[in-house]
Amino acid sequence: MHSISPLSRWAAGLLLALASTLAFAHEGHDHGAMASKAAAQPQRAQLATTAAFDKAGRLWVTWAEGQHVVVASSDDLGQTLSKPQRINPQPEPIYIDGENRPKVIVSPDGALYVSWSRPLDAPYTGYVRFSRSLDGGKTWSAPIVVHHDRQPITHRFDSIAVDSDGRIFVTWIDKRDLLRAQAAEQPYDGAAVYYTVSTDRGATFAPERKVIDQTCECCRIALAPDANGHMLALWRNVFAGQIRDHALATLPVDNTPFAITRATFSEWRVDACPHHGPALAVTADGVRHMAWFSVQQDKPGLFYSRLSADGRPIGGAWAFAGSAQAGAQASHPALLAADGALWLAWKQFADDHMQILLRKSTDGGAHWTAPVSLARTDSGSDHPQLLARDGRIYLSWRTQAEGYRLIDVTQAVSANATLEAAL
Repeated sequence: MHSISPLSRWAAGLLLALASTLAFAHEGHDHGAMASKAAAQPQRAQLATTAAFDKAGRLWVTWAEGQHVVVASSDDLGQTLSKPQRINPQPEPIYIDGENRPKVIVSPDGALYVSWSRPLDAPYTGYVRFSRSLDGGKTWSAPIVVHHDRQPITHRFDSIAVDSDGRIFVTWIDKRDLLRAQAAEQPYDGAAVYYTVSTDRGATFAPERKVIDQTCECCRIALAPDANGHMLALWRNVFAGQIRDHALATLPVDNTPFAITRATFSEWRVDACPHHGPALAVTADGVRHMAWFSVQQDKPGLFYSRLSADGRPIGGAWAFAGSAQAGAQASHPALLAADGALWLAWKQFADDHMQILLRKSTDGGAHWTAPVSLARTDSGSDHPQLLARDGRIYLSWRTQAEGYRLIDVTQAVSANATLEAAL
């Protein structure tokens, strides 16, 4: 196997950025017992936050406070939030690191869904939890575990999405097959990707299905519906020789066989999990747009690439963060397709502060505007999220010093901005 020296060369700088990013949050490899102990102690508000708009334009925001997942709403675009409402009445430990956090989504029919991963007592273990509100957030269902397998093993790093028909898809990282391989004394790298579907607004979930074996064990899974309403999943895979590139698949509602496509081709060889999952957006023409972290030619960075609707690469990988500042560390991209445009945001740490940068494309990702700085902080911060509402685009971001912010970025990019061609 090749040396993993590239990891060591950039680890110091990356960890410095992560230290700022994940202040007051747990690392992705936290032990469940450690998470339980930490959650039992008084602590400041956690930074890991997700948000969504409902069909009436109300903003919903979720995060963890101690041992409770909470949800708050806003009718003034995030300027004020309602009193946080506890989703889980009974306290329980909650994973709250950057890639593994509570999430809220809204169904086309107005239902609200929240998922999170609960640590168990053993290291790296967990259950994927779910709750719903069918009355506009007034009441929430008792949390359930979405998977039928109840072994005290890894079920975590959940992602949740809903398609145009209101069907709920939940994916996660799962290690049951690693245990089977170990018992049979067979080689096995990483974990597997599993998912389940609910067709009755979260009242029940179908028995989980395995998508693929041998994936990264602590990277988020990106979900996005395609132009035909099918749900797509993008994850960091472990290809032969410890290549940590990405794979993409459609998640069927029934038992249709999977068609899995290799989606990125960085050839990054590293026997470690980088704690960087991808971002995914699909435009009306069916093109899959991806943003992701990798190391190429010993240089870490963020990259953008495209796949056609039939899985063919369109051009090559483009290092969209560039080298704007010496020693800058770029991480955790967000992608959004809305109103005929693509929006790409990411974090960049340099000169002891973190900032959020933005690019925009109006020609399907062929060209992008120069980066625009949206916000900055000198304290710890969460990852960026992009949201769309009524023809406007917003950055959802939480920082230690400034708190939660929803920033209108629709006009952040000049109409005559200089364009840069993607490869």
